[in-house]
Amino acid sequence: MPRPDRRENDQIRALHSILGLLNRVDGSAQFSAGSTSVYCGVYGPVDVKVYDEKLDRAVIEVKFRPAAGVSGTKDRWVESAVRGTFEREILAQMHPRTLIQINIQAREDDGSADAAAINATTMALVDAGVPLRDMVAAASCAVLADGAAVVDPTLEEAAAAQSVHTFAFAGSDIGRAGSGGASGSTSPVYVDSRGDFSVADYDRCYDLCLRSAQRVLAFMRTAIEGKIAKESQISVV
Repeated sequence: MPRPDRRENDQIRALHSILGLLNRVDGSAQFSAGSTSVYCGVYGPVDVKVYDEKLDRAVIEVKFRPAAGVSGTKDRWVESAVRGTFEREILAQMHPRTLIQINIQAREDDGSADAAAINATTMALVDAGVPLRDMVAAASCAVLADGAAVVDPTLEEAAAAQSVHTFAFAGSDIGRAGSGGASGSTSPVYVDSRGDFSVADYDRCYDLCLRSAQRVLAFMRTAIEGKIAKESQISVV
């Protein structure tokens, strides 16, 4: 069956991003995939309360707010996903006894919001100059009732799917994987798989998400390079 928005099964929605759009933060980014849009603002490294501080590294704090209503279990899960991903990727030992706060706001949620939140966080951290071990790119995939695997599912597709999978990959691992992808050849830095699925379903979604993450990473690098080039021109003038 054709997808509601007429995309191919391996086609992600149109990507859009703006860096440095928020005031009073150290770095910010907006990341959109189709109708799903997420804003992220980063503060830090800043002072942390004495009873929260860690002597050997920075504390990573993540807050996620949904597009509408109060935060629920799903939103706490997104916070956990972002925190777990970037606690490994941020070089927190370079800023001991400080706080790096990541605030994420979903402006519109039409599916794959957790992947969009991870991608927005990557770009906001880069914009803030927070030292990272690597950039991170994420993508989601759903296995529909007819067995088809579709990348970047909408909210409607995810609600009717047998299982939904989100993978996040480090940029250097994505580069080593090549354009074809290969099941199990690259260890993701984050995985969330929900629903009923087989090993074959998991492998198909892994491959689709890996190829999609390659496209997302290329998009993010282009957006960051574009901002750097623009700021360089302004400073010269």
